[in-house]
Amino acid sequence: MSTIIKGTSKLNATQLVAKSLFIESQMTGNPDVPQPEPKLADVIAAREALEASITLATDGGRSAHAQKRRDQVVLRGMLDRLAGYVTSVAGGDELVMRRAGWSVKRRGAPVGPLTPPTDVLARISSFTGRVLLRWQAVPNAYTYQVYINETDPADANGWELMGVSSRAKHQVDGLTPGRFYWFRVNAVGSAGAGPLSDVARCMAA
Repeated sequence: MSTIIKGTSKLNATQLVAKSLFIESQMTGNPDVPQPEPKLADVIAAREALEASITLATDGGRSAHAQKRRDQVVLRGMLDRLAGYVTSVAGGDELVMRRAGWSVKRRGAPVGPLTPPTDVLARISSFTGRVLLRWQAVPNAYTYQVYINETDPADANGWELMGVSSRAKHQVDGLTPGRFYWFRVNAVGSAGAGPLSDVARCMAA
């Protein structure tokens, strides 16, 4: 028997947006989950509201940060309700849960530590502003979190979660041509997120 790992309680606002984007992409048009509750349109609206609050809070004052926190609570609640909906529809079917974008824990299954992804490679794409990332798959990983740093890889505060992938590769768009970026990845399994990979560097074309 398998259960969904919600994993929303420890996510900051930016990470919550990334998780929502991934779940939205996996559940849109998914015949396994035909009538999501809450509706995906409402989840998307909540996620967009949080994105706007994050932007305002960057240069805003106390009220802007308070609004960001309120929007974060709303989106987290919606994602948790979605997890409950998928759980009820899946009836313990691990594949249905995964196809809907959720990490899964098998009851009674031994949980071991994940290793960091290796051989992380970032390369220029033929499309302007795009970088392609690849790495070695990690055993027992359900998804991967992709982080980007636009300034200095040695600055811990400069790293931001910018995507979640169910495969050992990811496409990053919207980058500034001629600018260097740094990337690293970690795997997420039944025990949570594993260690971060080494840093890969690439200039966007």
